[in-house]
Amino acid sequence: MSSQDPTAQNPSADRPLFHAGSLHRQFAHEIVRRLVDRGYVAYYAGGCVRDALLSLTPKDFDVATDATPEQVREVFGADHTRAVGEAFGVVLVHGRLAKTKCQVEVATFRTDGSYSDGRRPDWVVYATAEQDAQRRDFTINGLFYDPIAQRVIDFVGGQIDLGNRLLRAIGDPYARINEDKLRMLRAIRFAARFALELDPATRKAIEESASGIQRVSGERIGMELSKILEHPNRQWAWSELERCSLLAHIAPELLPVDQAELFLQLPDTHLELPVVLAALVHPLGRLRPPSDPEYPIPTQAWRTALEAIQRRWKLPNATIDSACVCVEASCALANPKPLDWSHVQPKLLHGWIDESMHLAQALCRLHRWPDSGIQTYKERLAQPTHLWNPEPWIKGSDLIRAGLKPGPAFGKLLSQARSMQLDGQWTSEAMAFEWLASAIREPQQEQ
Repeated sequence: MSSQDPTAQNPSADRPLFHAGSLHRQFAHEIVRRLVDRGYVAYYAGGCVRDALLSLTPKDFDVATDATPEQVREVFGADHTRAVGEAFGVVLVHGRLAKTKCQVEVATFRTDGSYSDGRRPDWVVYATAEQDAQRRDFTINGLFYDPIAQRVIDFVGGQIDLGNRLLRAIGDPYARINEDKLRMLRAIRFAARFALELDPATRKAIEESASGIQRVSGERIGMELSKILEHPNRQWAWSELERCSLLAHIAPELLPVDQAELFLQLPDTHLELPVVLAALVHPLGRLRPPSDPEYPIPTQAWRTALEAIQRRWKLPNATIDSACVCVEASCALANPKPLDWSHVQPKLLHGWIDESMHLAQALCRLHRWPDSGIQTYKERLAQPTHLWNPEPWIKGSDLIRAGLKPGPAFGKLLSQARSMQLDGQWTSEAMAFEWLASAIREPQQEQ
């Protein structure tokens, strides 16, 4: 597209793309207006333009301008600006609109130097809007919008690619990836999020550069993969990661994808990461055969995989702990031969009950198990909490008053008492204490 006429093929030219909208959009419009009034060029930039063209509500607004950071701070004042990336030409402008706190990142048009760390440019040079667009990652993110003239400014063909449902790197895809290896994951995330196809040249560059993802920090990889796996289009994205040879470097424990049968059963809705991880590692458990008395409790291979993923993606302990809860609870709930409540109930005390139920139902569909047990558990959980998780009738303090000292036998006695209460073997607290007195006497009689 010609740099002299970037809107020549612009179907949105000369008509408003943004309407009154949110206070944050109004705040961004005011920033552009004040910069333009002072003689600078200023546009909305990147994701907010892309989202508006896709008829989505932008979450935030960024402004790009030919004003330098010093000039931006001069326009808005030191009290309303903060340097958040001044070395890269970025200043945060903040203030209030209708008593609401608002802030917008204002970045100076720039070109980038080399990327020796594979993440950030070693230096930047202030430039024109067209040069700024050319240094961005994908054409759909390289768009500008002039809210004063109400026109899209497209130097990279981003609108055409959106119309063709295509995710394409700007310029040489190998160069864009070499600048920041994480762009390989971002390409698949954007394609999944907006239901786009990968441009063949961009796909080839990702496939041939896949091993370079190992140069990216685990934290950055984990953040991208969390967004990918929580999105409703996760199954397409996960398969695409395998096809582009990325999965072998970021999650080799979870290959091949087509064996993740429970993961493929997940609904096309937003799900939290622990649930999705639980579904991904379920096949690694290799459920024990029906002849095993603990069937279908899985073996521990899934836990090993989760620990490896946590180390590689730098995930919080809470995320992995919650995934473990979902695996164990869903296996207990899905057992074709319903287990005693004392076996199932402790696995539900850590939360994630609804999510574990959904996984259990998917397990039953996958293995063609009866789901009568799940229905029974659902009815029990529909009762008030004090009925399905009653206060223990026998506590450690009761054992101590009875003359027992903490130790293995002490813990075993408490566990046995709790199981008998949950399974309805007692109907009153008095019966519980009768049992306790008998249990204490019996070992003494044996001596």
